[in-house]
Amino acid sequence: MFIPEEEYSKIQSLLPILCVDCVIVHENKCLLLRRTNEPAKGQYWFPGGRVFKGERIRDAALRKAREEVNLDCHFEQIIGIEETIFRRNANINYDIHTVNVCCQLSIQQASYVRMDSSHDHFIWVGSNDVMPFNLHIAVSRPLHKCLNIL
Repeated sequence: MFIPEEEYSKIQSLLPILCVDCVIVHENKCLLLRRTNEPAKGQYWFPGGRVFKGERIRDAALRKAREEVNLDCHFEQIIGIEETIFRRNANINYDIHTVNVCCQLSIQQASYVRMDSSHDHFIWVGSNDVMPFNLHIAVSRPLHKCLNIL
């Protein structure tokens, strides 16, 4: 369901937004994307986004994986819930509060990753990889949890 930008901004300024984070797994590695939009611009995050009214969590996760990285995934399980609060700053006009249901998804082939315009780079990370950057706690916690499950 499309909400006009002005109306969505008003909602976002007043209420927490329910989102899914897609922890996509392939060959014991998880997919991270670098964001081009606020909040968290320039940071690596999972594909994901808001859940529409009437949409089930698993359906939202599968939809976001298709929309953001062009992957048809298999829903495995919910691995946790994270909460983010991004405070108003020079780039954000109001505090943004999200409740993120972290969903583990799997794929058969990773060769078809095609990012949407809200990301400019992707990497696959595994439990033995050294991160060349700091991850937000709402990313590192489900990432480590998922990698420990594998």
